[in-house]
Amino acid sequence: MASIEERAARAAKVASVLRPLGNGVLSRKQAERAAQLLGVHCTTVYRLRRRFLADPVASALEPRQPGRATGGRLDAAVECVIDEAVHEWLPDQRHLAHPATDLVLEVKRRCSVAGLSPPSRSTIARRWLSYREQDALARAAIPDAAIAPGTFQVRHPLDIVQVDHTQADILLVSELDGRIIGRPWLSVALDVATRCVLGFYVAMERPGAATVSLLLSRVVLRKEPWLERLGIEADWPMRGIPRTLHLDNAAEFKSRALRSGCREYGIELMYRPVGKPHFGGHIERLNRTLMERVRGLPGSTGSSVKGRKARQAEKTASLTLKQFEQWLAVEIGRRYHCSPHRGLLGLQPMQKWQDTWRASDSRCLPTQPDAELKFLIRFLPVASRTIQRDGLKLFLIRYWHPLFAAWRETRRSVTIRYHPEDLSRIFVSAGRSSFVEVRYADLRRPPISLFEQRAALRAIRARGQRAVSEREIFETVEQQRQLVVFPAGYSSATPHVTSSWRFGSEEQHRRSCTR
Repeated sequence: MASIEERAARAAKVASVLRPLGNGVLSRKQAERAAQLLGVHCTTVYRLRRRFLADPVASALEPRQPGRATGGRLDAAVECVIDEAVHEWLPDQRHLAHPATDLVLEVKRRCSVAGLSPPSRSTIARRWLSYREQDALARAAIPDAAIAPGTFQVRHPLDIVQVDHTQADILLVSELDGRIIGRPWLSVALDVATRCVLGFYVAMERPGAATVSLLLSRVVLRKEPWLERLGIEADWPMRGIPRTLHLDNAAEFKSRALRSGCREYGIELMYRPVGKPHFGGHIERLNRTLMERVRGLPGSTGSSVKGRKARQAEKTASLTLKQFEQWLAVEIGRRYHCSPHRGLLGLQPMQKWQDTWRASDSRCLPTQPDAELKFLIRFLPVASRTIQRDGLKLFLIRYWHPLFAAWRETRRSVTIRYHPEDLSRIFVSAGRSSFVEVRYADLRRPPISLFEQRAALRAIRARGQRAVSEREIFETVEQQRQLVVFPAGYSSATPHVTSSWRFGSEEQHRRSCTR
């Protein structure tokens, strides 16, 4: 029997003779001349030429192996037994450790029951190999098979938005006394299709349901008011209602406020498989990129414990929480969005957004403040209280509304939604879908944030005082604010209230407070 090299050399010689003959009609004289060159009969030349024209490569002319063709001369009943075992029995046996051996045993068992002569092991193996090849070809024809394993392909903006938290590798200092307050938490929402950052939120407290609500409001609402509050000029048009939020299994991603808000606006919640962080690889990579940029800031701790003492982050820390938020807005809005991205084949995220946004059917809220406020309320953190004779209390602050006069007789339980950055107003619902805006009982109180309320509470209790009154909380907050030197254009009366939350002018806000 000729070796593989000899058969390939013979096929190449035949091809060199047949190729100059072209695709036209082969005359008798040409066939005889080719047969003379190849040392075969002229009828063999015609047969070889038909094979070559069907597949004009030299390998198509290699001599065929002698012997019986695969699958021939096998009893039809035995073929039927093998076919049933391979196509019906084997796919259901997912627990088999050695499927090839078990398939042979099953075919022989069925043949024995039917009184048939069982086929050989090699015959069964060939049938199984043919089945697997056909199955692989069928799966390759599926459109999703074009996506490489390990990738997450999304075509349109806002189809998939990944959300994740990370603790930044930097130490921040207090605006009050310049002391180190720790490492902040960064929450980011990333559009997978365009790699654009739809929004971020940075805070010192560990992320919770309120963090997710505020982050999602930045994803959907206009960013101009927020950038104006920060004093940053950046082109950041990316916004809209996501179709799907891709989340891990943290408790804050399963809060009642998030689930009810997503249900209201048709946002699907998709959770990663437990223990498989690579399913959120896009946003994990973004977090690493941002932390690499953070290393150049004063107070950077680095991502590894190794060498942390040499960096002396405690001695160099000087950025406050607001300054770090400003740096992130510039880093993302001006640099990241305008830099070539490897995952976009060199395109900039901003360019990718502009190119694909026009062709997509992504949803945006109307620009009216009422629509934005309604959306924000749906995602605010939720609390439950009972209306008392003097109103209701939340975070040791008393609230009042004329409707409470009717509700307090029945001690009605109500649902409250509050904004952590502005406790001056809350939204109360007594079982209906609509919410009533409720202000402080004492309208002379200034707006404060939940962060300030908790800081004041800690300061009061640090003095050894167990009973805390509303008056003491506001007095402590005012004292702490007087210690802070705010930049020009930044109101110390409402240092933590976002512009996206305070709709309308300051005059409108003052009128609403005095109603």
